[in-house]
Amino acid sequence: MTEIGVKSFPRMTARIKFGLIILFQLFLWSADASPATNSWLARVWRTDDGLPDNVISGVAQTPAGFLWVGTPGGLMRFDGTKFEEFSPVNIPGVPGRVIRSLTLDHQGRLWLGMDRSVVVCVGSGQAQVFSSKDGLPDLLPGEMIEDGEGAVWIAYAGNHHGLSRIKNGQVTNFDKRDGLQSDGLCWLATDANGRLWFAKGNKIGVFRDGYFQTLLTLEENSATIAAARSGGIWICTPRRLLKYDGQGKPQTRGVLPQPGAGILLEDHTGALWIGTSTAYGLFRFDGAGFELVPTSHPVIDSLMEDREGNVWVGTGGGGLDRLRPQVLELRNPGNAQPFESVLSICEDATGALWAANRDGFLTRQQGEGWTTVNSSSNWPGGRAFCVAAAPGGAMWIGTRGSGLYRFQNDQFKIWQAGSGLASEDVRSLLVSSNGDVWIGTDSPHLLQRLRDGRFQTFTPPPEAHSIRAMAQDTAGNIWAATADGSLMRIDGDQVINETTNGRLQPFSIRCLYATDDGALWIGYADGGGLGRLKAGKYSRITTAQGLADDYVSQIIADEQGWLWLCGSRGFFRVPLQQLNDVAEGRASHVRSIVFGRGEGLPGLQANYDNYPAAFRGRDGSLRIATRTGVVIINTQNIRDNPDPPPVLIDRVAVDGQTVGRYDNHSPLRAQNADGVLDLQNPIARLRLPPDHHKLEFEFTALSFAAPENVQFRHKLEGFDEDWIEDGTERSATYSRLPAGNYQFHVIACNNSVVWNDTGATLSFTVIPFIWQTWWFQTALLAAFTLIVTAIVRYVSFRRLRFKLQTLEQQSALDKERTRIARDLHDDLGCSLTKIVTLSELTQRDRIAPDKVDALAQQTSLTARHVIKSLDETVWVLNPRNDTLPHLINYIGQFAVKFLRTADIRCLVDLPDHPPEWLVSAEARHNLFLTVQETLNNVLRHAHASEVQFHANVTGESLTLIIKDNGQGFGQVPDDAGADGLRNMRQRMEEMGGQFQVESKPGAGTQITLTYHWPHRK
Repeated sequence: MTEIGVKSFPRMTARIKFGLIILFQLFLWSADASPATNSWLARVWRTDDGLPDNVISGVAQTPAGFLWVGTPGGLMRFDGTKFEEFSPVNIPGVPGRVIRSLTLDHQGRLWLGMDRSVVVCVGSGQAQVFSSKDGLPDLLPGEMIEDGEGAVWIAYAGNHHGLSRIKNGQVTNFDKRDGLQSDGLCWLATDANGRLWFAKGNKIGVFRDGYFQTLLTLEENSATIAAARSGGIWICTPRRLLKYDGQGKPQTRGVLPQPGAGILLEDHTGALWIGTSTAYGLFRFDGAGFELVPTSHPVIDSLMEDREGNVWVGTGGGGLDRLRPQVLELRNPGNAQPFESVLSICEDATGALWAANRDGFLTRQQGEGWTTVNSSSNWPGGRAFCVAAAPGGAMWIGTRGSGLYRFQNDQFKIWQAGSGLASEDVRSLLVSSNGDVWIGTDSPHLLQRLRDGRFQTFTPPPEAHSIRAMAQDTAGNIWAATADGSLMRIDGDQVINETTNGRLQPFSIRCLYATDDGALWIGYADGGGLGRLKAGKYSRITTAQGLADDYVSQIIADEQGWLWLCGSRGFFRVPLQQLNDVAEGRASHVRSIVFGRGEGLPGLQANYDNYPAAFRGRDGSLRIATRTGVVIINTQNIRDNPDPPPVLIDRVAVDGQTVGRYDNHSPLRAQNADGVLDLQNPIARLRLPPDHHKLEFEFTALSFAAPENVQFRHKLEGFDEDWIEDGTERSATYSRLPAGNYQFHVIACNNSVVWNDTGATLSFTVIPFIWQTWWFQTALLAAFTLIVTAIVRYVSFRRLRFKLQTLEQQSALDKERTRIARDLHDDLGCSLTKIVTLSELTQRDRIAPDKVDALAQQTSLTARHVIKSLDETVWVLNPRNDTLPHLINYIGQFAVKFLRTADIRCLVDLPDHPPEWLVSAEARHNLFLTVQETLNNVLRHAHASEVQFHANVTGESLTLIIKDNGQGFGQVPDDAGADGLRNMRQRMEEMGGQFQVESKPGAGTQITLTYHWPHRK
């Protein structure tokens, strides 16, 4: 963006046809027009800044606050920092991009006059195209305006054309048959009452009852018109400015400095702006006279005032200009260079400026110019180092190598080393409120006070360097600071070193300033920012708290409660109350308003090695010595901007892809905008995928007075705990957000630090992963509950089953113990009783040898039976015999041994490797007893010579088959002797098994015992 200062002439156009005109214009400006002043500043946007063309055919501000700029290269939307194209070619039926004219109706719709006789009306989400098919003449649209009835009127580029009206979607054309004369361009205006005025040729009139009625005929052949805020219209002829209300004769208000009627605009102050189309530039009429206002190009094609009072100028080749009163003004008091470095400045009793520049010249302002104080002014010689004014009219000048001068009544008085001055190199001067002159000298670095013609020396700390800053506070204390960071306070005749008390930071000090509230402000180098010392309490403010620069060279307060600071990056101001609030802990941030770039003076750096170098003038303006001259800050030109700026979210992107955009449904946008959320919708809500990586928000605030000073803060509700300060940044980025509901909220303030606390908001939802959904979590919880329940149930049942098994085992054990006890009692007890009886009989009958042998043999048989019973009992109780192989082997061996004693052959068929399955003691005992009883029956009743013993193991059961070749029987005995068979059957059935007898007389008997495995039954 290019900045045009008041003294900058318009840039020479490349078009040859304008060359002579511009040269002639410059000559006229310098000869006839009123002198250019420093009251207006033009900030310019051209193609380098994003415009498609430097010819601006129209400017309008829509209700949302955007500026719309029409050019031959297309239509652009502007938010103060960037241009965005909204192309009419995206609307069906529009043949091109060229915008000839542009206006806004009362509904906020844009009307575009385009090439090929096309007029487009663009509203919210829809557009209507009018062309020759709808009755428009095949002409180039010119000026367009809306009347009080909502009809849009179109004038055409040409001297012999009529007008067209579009009302309620219908086109009506008007020409000389409707009261319009045929010659001259037609200009239109709608007054405060909604009445349509026209100017064509030298005819001025109104549209009434469907007819153009001429009310006034001018002497000149052409005129332009504009509505007057007080009623009626303004009329501008090539030479005169008139005011006319439709009654009587028009009133002449002024004579133009140069001929060239053109576009008119009355601003909110009542001043009239006149843009010429004949390369004479732009004039402003304030009721008292005309002022030539510099622009980037002398041909003016359009004028518009925005809501903040900025005047926008569409030029015929220089781009888009924004005009506002100039705040910063750079003046050069020197004559040697175009931009002279100024070391020290002050204002004398007459209001004239004095300055000491880098080359040692002392200059004085006289009117609008500057003169050098030299030998013709009784200058004693030497190089001026610093200047200070005394209330009585005296001027004090410190020199380098020549001592101290006082200029009063056109006479100089000199103090040098022989007069009590500590050094003839005087760097800094301060005239206190009681008239004392404080002097900071070099070689040596000392501080002196001149009172009543006598010097008193104050010795700084040994490490102190040259004194380059001084101040007097409200209590009358004198403060002095040095380049090494030493700060001294003079209380009466006592020097107090404030540096050694531990309160100050060890930064180099560039400047001091005392405010009326008793505070001393300290400007630091070395990135130290701004310090404050008040009532013994020290605090420091830096860019971390919102300061625009951490290098502060000069400090000065204006009359509106702002503290101006000048640093390495230029000029900025901060509300003094905000600074005090941060210093005292009541706030955490200040708002810095930057000046310089917006005023066409970027890169200004204030000087700081000499004092004084800044002061507030009698008119309230601030004067500061810089390395490029004297900067005058016209604080009276700073307009209060009380209206908070409209804030909106312009774009939202997820992983670089746009998902939301403001005004996305505009018909001026490309078709590929489908699927993108329109952020203009107040209830718009985004749904973001859970696997996103980066979320970007772009936002803006529509304030055009100083867009570089619009500041933002944002907060993501649901994520951020507090507001985040963005400064002038217009975007915010978040990394992957967890699933949930959020609301992005952004607010902004304008250049007067007026906040729009409502701001703009956007609600959105980050969709959870499937495992983060409520139904999934509910299902997961339910499944977990079911699993836990199932596990608990399983464990409980298993514990119960184990307990039942334990009880069953205990019951079986108790039963087995009972059986064993019973067997031991019945069998062994009986056998032992028998042995005892036989022993007693043997003892009694020992005299009868035959009886003794018989009794001894019976005793032996009974003892063997006892041993056998014990062996069987031990086998049953031994846990090592609980497996199936042990059972089969034991029973097989028992069968062979048992039958061998009876001389009966036993054929055994056993499985080779039976499975290692457990068999309970009860089952083993019952199976063994059943087998034993079967073999016993074979011995007693079968009269067999051979027995076959088979064992068969399956996954379901154990089958034992005992088959003899004895005499057999035809029917199962049912007498008392058959109790053995019934007992065997009962034993097997109690175990859940089967007992089967198969026998035929003479064919032997087969006993089949089947035992089912309990766990496989």
